[in-house]
Amino acid sequence: MKFQEEDFLWRKSSKDLWEFQTKSQGIYEVHYEYYCSKMDAGGCWSDDRQLYLNFSNFIFDIQERKSEQIQIRIELEKNCYVATSLPELSQHFWEAENFQHLMDSPLLASPDLKYDSYKVGNSTFHLWFNGEIHFDLADLKSTFKAFTKNQIEAYGDFSSKDYHFIIQLLPYRHYHGVEHRDSTVITFGPAESLKDKTQMDELVGVSSHELYHYWNVCRIRPKGILPYDLSKEVYLEEGLVMEGVTTYMGDHYLLKSGYFNLEEYLLILQKQIQKEFDSFGWQHQSIVQSSFDLWLDGYKAGIPEKKVSIYNRGALISLCLDLILTSFESSLEKVMKDMWIQFGKAEIGYCLKDFEKLVILHSRDKAFIKSFFQNFVYGEKDLLPLLKNLLADINIEILENFENNDLLHFFGIRKEDSGIITQLHPDSEAYTILMKNDRILEYVDNTTADQVNLKIERLGKIININIIKSQKMFFPKFTLLTKKNPKSTLSVLIGK
Repeated sequence: MKFQEEDFLWRKSSKDLWEFQTKSQGIYEVHYEYYCSKMDAGGCWSDDRQLYLNFSNFIFDIQERKSEQIQIRIELEKNCYVATSLPELSQHFWEAENFQHLMDSPLLASPDLKYDSYKVGNSTFHLWFNGEIHFDLADLKSTFKAFTKNQIEAYGDFSSKDYHFIIQLLPYRHYHGVEHRDSTVITFGPAESLKDKTQMDELVGVSSHELYHYWNVCRIRPKGILPYDLSKEVYLEEGLVMEGVTTYMGDHYLLKSGYFNLEEYLLILQKQIQKEFDSFGWQHQSIVQSSFDLWLDGYKAGIPEKKVSIYNRGALISLCLDLILTSFESSLEKVMKDMWIQFGKAEIGYCLKDFEKLVILHSRDKAFIKSFFQNFVYGEKDLLPLLKNLLADINIEILENFENNDLLHFFGIRKEDSGIITQLHPDSEAYTILMKNDRILEYVDNTTADQVNLKIERLGKIININIIKSQKMFFPKFTLLTKKNPKSTLSVLIGK
């Protein structure tokens, strides 16, 4: 730290707070280096072809001066293109309204950036790509424009003149997206895989998801993050609304805009149902509890069968709510529009009870909705029977079947091809005998015997184990089928 070109003392008072005593009025300089080595949608990266920055990682928040403007100047080659939502004062010189604005405005600079754009209403949507493009850009732009139009129509307005999709197309497998007030960063790879429709579905899916966050999270925000405070942990119960509703609605608008047909959309629901009931965290934690713990272990595997995904279970709960509301001639879309009007546009933080009250208002059946929230949002009730009933009402059947895999279905043991055990069904005998990460060296598969003999390796030791074949079967495979009249099913799902 320097003042008038002289070094002076400072001290670190906590994990992320530095203090110094001023000598007199003037300009104080803070010099430091930041290691840009994390390539994901929330990180920073620097190499010979790009500078990618998320300012929240390294820019100081000066206490008591949070509302002051911040100017950023970066020394870049003249031929560098720059993707950012920050207002540019002159070449490579930007100004943020305040710290919150700056930390919500990522920046990517590179001479290799590829650019396109489209307009919806009075707003321009900027498409920035860093990496190899292995798809038809005109088709992608048409797809983006369609889901953008649908989302804006649902909420009724879009207050920003410009919005930026900043997309890192990587040569290795990767998938991540982070929302910001007027932009999103998406990291996806391998770029070459986007030749395939199934991989393009993933990129389009995360893009629709992140745009939906423009309203839901960036503006419709829980009280706990209005405003953001990066100096402390944040504990939120609203994960269902923040990520569950967003996951569901992001896919919903891809169906509504025509990107997905009904069969493709049902495959997405099928994967979500499979993921939900391949794990058993829902037996031990409600989505509210898992949301509260999100900052502790929400983005890593953690303890087996302890928690639920606010994204996946949240999406299925949102599907149920939408189908229930449809039966009352309303929809989740209408609830979220009211969330936008009452909380987002008004810049008022909400709590989960506020969302519940709006759902009740749109359903006109207070007792039923309160029971739903008590069972599936605040509680740990099995969602599958309700899903089956609600989907059956719109001619979709959930089928359960079992593959030719005795170890999985009769003994409750899920393993990799290498033999490493990745999951044990809690109701199986194997759950009390084996351990996750044991390696199965030898066993006889698909045997008609009533037990299986396993030779396993555990922490360097070889152990022989016998496990009795269960009378019940574990880990069913789920399939979704339309029983009749798919046009009627589609009409209900897209709200027509």
